[in-house]
Amino acid sequence: MDADGNFVVVSTDFRTLNNSFQDVVGQRFNAAGGAEGDELLINVETVGTQKYPSVAMDADGNFVVAWQTLGQDYGDFGIFARRYSASGVPQSGEFLVNDTTERNQLGAAVAMSPDGDFIIAWESYRGDGTLDVFAKRYDRSGAALGSEFRVNTATTGGSSPDVAVESDGDFIIAWGGSDGSASGILAERYNSTGARQGDEFQVNTETRSYQSGPSVAVDDDGDFVVVWKSENLLQDGDDAGVFGQRYDRSGVPQGGEFQVNSFTTGDQWFPDVAMDADGDFVVAWESNGRDVSFYEVFAQRFQGDGPVAGDFTVDGRADILWRNTDTGNAILWQMDGFDKQATGSIGGAGTEWQVRGLADFNADTKTDVLWRNTGSGSALVWLMDGFTTLDMGGIGGAGLDWRIVGTGDFDGDDHADILWRNTTNGANVIWKMDGLSKTASGGIGGVAL
Repeated sequence: MDADGNFVVVSTDFRTLNNSFQDVVGQRFNAAGGAEGDELLINVETVGTQKYPSVAMDADGNFVVAWQTLGQDYGDFGIFARRYSASGVPQSGEFLVNDTTERNQLGAAVAMSPDGDFIIAWESYRGDGTLDVFAKRYDRSGAALGSEFRVNTATTGGSSPDVAVESDGDFIIAWGGSDGSASGILAERYNSTGARQGDEFQVNTETRSYQSGPSVAVDDDGDFVVVWKSENLLQDGDDAGVFGQRYDRSGVPQGGEFQVNSFTTGDQWFPDVAMDADGDFVVAWESNGRDVSFYEVFAQRFQGDGPVAGDFTVDGRADILWRNTDTGNAILWQMDGFDKQATGSIGGAGTEWQVRGLADFNADTKTDVLWRNTGSGSALVWLMDGFTTLDMGGIGGAGLDWRIVGTGDFDGDDHADILWRNTTNGANVIWKMDGLSKTASGGIGGVAL
């Protein structure tokens, strides 16, 4: 998806449009979901099989499609790709991605930075019988940035890779590999030059049975989430289920692994995840146990890093704030350890508003709520007294390239202040607050992204 919400969908076509057994086709759509132009026949090669495409788009709408094709790389299956402009005009012929052409190169996954640089990952079945994950980097003109490189280095074997690129070009690759049991989910972080950032790491905590088919997505700050299918019947309660794990930009887990699907009858599998600039994400997957149609696609939205706990009732105990992503309404649970003492709605600010801070903005020792509009960038504070909203007001806003990354009393006046960070250049700014009023603001420098 580009910066305006336009997107491309690609698929394998069995209609033999190009005298092939299978072809790769694509269709452009605008942000409203309306088709733009005619369907595109992506592959140029007319012999054999071209299938299982992956597509990625930059901020301007230019896109690249990668797929696997049989016999074209002088071996068995190979990985090919083709670049397009935002208007759907080819910017190149199809080109061979993999350097090694022996045996099979399968399952291409492509990701693209906002500037148009891209990376393609795939699984490679070599002549010695090993199955490993390889990748190759390209600049925005389609020029290769070095040769293909092996991704899995600490573990033997690797399959079904997925890749995600953040705004500054750093990227993460996740794949299926060995976790000491049957199979598990592994990942590796890289900077924009392709240098590894630490060792490859295991994503799944539950290791019994098979965990496979990962999908990864990243926000503008480099925080990321990995989702996968788990075939551990004890974990899902029925057959296969979809699970996930969140990480910060340094690769530190944020919480434990969590179950994505709430409906557990039958199999829930083939997950795919997408994340916005602020870290909110949506997971889609296939389900075969929901109704008589046998196979359907379902999705679940998640708020990536919004705060959920604060002492709203000044009893020294943290309470839990829940927000309905369909309606925007928020519900407060007053807690005493494991016991829920009271519940109540505190209203909502609309689905376009998300909670970005829980802090005491008016120095009354009670937790207040900081909201931000995901469309306009405006910010709003609710001054709270337990379940009651005492006052509310807009406090201004910042461009969508600015993100609220924290709240805290930076000047020691007992009023919470707001820390903003620019996701483009890494600059940081503090807003000093007094209730609903911004009393001062100033930059504090930054750390390179």
